[in-house]
Amino acid sequence: MRTSGILLPVSSLPSDYGIGTFGKDAYDFVDFLSDSYQHFWQILPLGHTGYGNSPYQCFSAFAGNPYYIDPMFLFQSGYIEKNELPVYENNGKTDYERLYNERIVLLKKAAEMIDQKSDEYLVFEKDNRFWLDDYALFMSVKEDLGMKPLKDWDEEIRLPDAVILEILRKEYDRQVNIWKNIQFLFYIQWKNLKLYANAQNIEIIGDMPIYVSADSCEMWLHRELFITDDDGNPALFSGCPPDAYSPLGQLWGNPVYDWVHHRKDSYAWWTERLKHSGTLFDVIRIDHFRGFEDFYAVPSAAVDAVSGEWYKGPSREFIDVIKRSIPEVRIIAEDLGNITDKVRDLVCYSDFPGMKILQFGFEGNDEFLPHSYTRHSVAYTGTHDNPTMKQWSLICDDESLTFAKKYLAVNNTQSLVNDCIRALFMSVSETVIVPMQDWLELGSEARMNVPSTSCGNWLWRLRGEMLTQELSVRIADMTKLYNRTHKEDK
Repeated sequence: MRTSGILLPVSSLPSDYGIGTFGKDAYDFVDFLSDSYQHFWQILPLGHTGYGNSPYQCFSAFAGNPYYIDPMFLFQSGYIEKNELPVYENNGKTDYERLYNERIVLLKKAAEMIDQKSDEYLVFEKDNRFWLDDYALFMSVKEDLGMKPLKDWDEEIRLPDAVILEILRKEYDRQVNIWKNIQFLFYIQWKNLKLYANAQNIEIIGDMPIYVSADSCEMWLHRELFITDDDGNPALFSGCPPDAYSPLGQLWGNPVYDWVHHRKDSYAWWTERLKHSGTLFDVIRIDHFRGFEDFYAVPSAAVDAVSGEWYKGPSREFIDVIKRSIPEVRIIAEDLGNITDKVRDLVCYSDFPGMKILQFGFEGNDEFLPHSYTRHSVAYTGTHDNPTMKQWSLICDDESLTFAKKYLAVNNTQSLVNDCIRALFMSVSETVIVPMQDWLELGSEARMNVPSTSCGNWLWRLRGEMLTQELSVRIADMTKLYNRTHKEDK
């Protein structure tokens, strides 16, 4: 089955509220996908982001980002007044500073209106009990401490015993209920949007970071999941070794898993996490899939990633548990980066489709060129971590650009972006996903993230007028031409 889709983070949707939300513009984008004969909408992680706004550094492995809750839907549901609707100018960037200062205040007001005895809420609470109370308590305490990171909390609270934990739960009972209600609003709005998308034969590809943040409720109340030192802090941080792109490597700053512990309880936490994601998404893209085979970790005191080492992951045993426990889960393995034969063998063993990035092919890696693709793969022009295709054509070295033009049989760069998309649509890859920025042929202003940098990322937003009928027709024509319309599509 040949299919295609578009990569667009929820944060990048148009809206009047400073960031993309689950509101009308999200439904309009689903309609655009349907009109364009697309079958997949791929998004970035939906987690509650912290400092730096990275969706790969969240306060919880399970909780949703409150910023995505749509204020207009809150008004229409009677949770806030019309004069409380925020007004933002969409200048093509997410206004994180204003959101941080204002949005939670509005959401808390709406949360006060939630009936925790309603059948819908009781089902939500029951289905999410395994993470919801811990997250809500973490956010209550964190907010009371001025949002300081976990590592800066007083030791008595940072490493609470059973007595202290019970005291905290009683002390913050009201705040905990508010944070739980905010999550209820998030999940109801997301559930309704996903149901609408699925009804139009649009499936959601969600993104799961392999790691969680050091500043998270998991690190606070479930330290047994991670390798820690005698003070309960991460002993090792995740990262990548030095390469041509990062001479000092990449220091991600996430605690790494104690796989010995996970193995002892048959990977129960991971099974719950994947089950949970399976209720949110139709397909789960697991970021840094190679970490299940082996992972690079750096002493937590290191200032760069040069001194790191490779450690063994759970490998096939983990895959076997997942296949046995949740056989219905559909996964895409993000198998990019420093990939070894053992990692390739694990991806093959899992039978999860891997990823093919066209930009890497033009830079000398033959396995990323369309003639090398296998059917069971997902092909991209680039991801959120790459330059847009237009930007790449302007900043790549002459040798790569010359090769790209020769490979695509074009004489200039004017049509290069479209020709790259065409090459993917012609390929044997079962699925092709194109970032929205590449369909729009946008440049550096639309890049989503530059790895190993902490500022200026995750900002780009779509403006509603960009989603023209002309663009929809162009996407639909290419999709039909190369037989990527889903068999149940129009």
